[in-house]
Amino acid sequence: MTYGRGPRAVEALKGIDFELCGGECLGLLGPNGSGKSTTIKLVLGTLRPTGGSVVTFGGPAGRRAARARTGYVPEEARRFGALTGRETVDLFARLQGVRGRAERARRVQEALEAVGLAREAWRQRLAGYSRGMARRLAMAAAWVHEPDLLVLDEPTSGLDPLGSEELLSLLDRHRKRGGAILLSTHDRVTATRACDRALVLAEGEVVLEGALDDLLADDDSPSLIGLMRRPSHG
Repeated sequence: MTYGRGPRAVEALKGIDFELCGGECLGLLGPNGSGKSTTIKLVLGTLRPTGGSVVTFGGPAGRRAARARTGYVPEEARRFGALTGRETVDLFARLQGVRGRAERARRVQEALEAVGLAREAWRQRLAGYSRGMARRLAMAAAWVHEPDLLVLDEPTSGLDPLGSEELLSLLDRHRKRGGAILLSTHDRVTATRACDRALVLAEGEVVLEGALDDLLADDDSPSLIGLMRRPSHG
């Protein structure tokens, strides 16, 4: 994947190749600028590859049918400040084609409960939400239509330990019913708890790949631990 043309062109990804199956969580690990966000955008179809191809659910990424089977939580979710938490999740359920008032209400309530958002927050407008509350709500909105694929960018960022554990329990639930997860994170605890295997990226290339238990077996490994940390500048 290359941004720009001519002498100013930047190659953001260099030959990355992977498959993701149902019931599996694949981690994208690496510092800022390593290519994780570009990979996510390609999988979602918001970027078109300048080389190679991206296939989701048997066809090109970004098709309407693929979007309907995908839930996405960005690192910084947009807030519709005039809406309440319940109204926000209901809106996403409508946009994702959940039909029938009773069925939509059931799914909205189930999603809000699954992410551990307090009931008083369901009626609160998003303008008053903390970052942690907003992260929980974003996860509920992504999960409400029971997608086959969850794409998550730093999902536990801004959550307290209890909130992180509730979210990770939801990911376990998603995998047990056969759903797939693509998860980008800098957090070693999140990666260890959630991911079956991982790709470690650096400067657009895969530098480590494999089962996460194997990659983390050596606690003194500078290559993996260093690459999972956020850089101290920029």
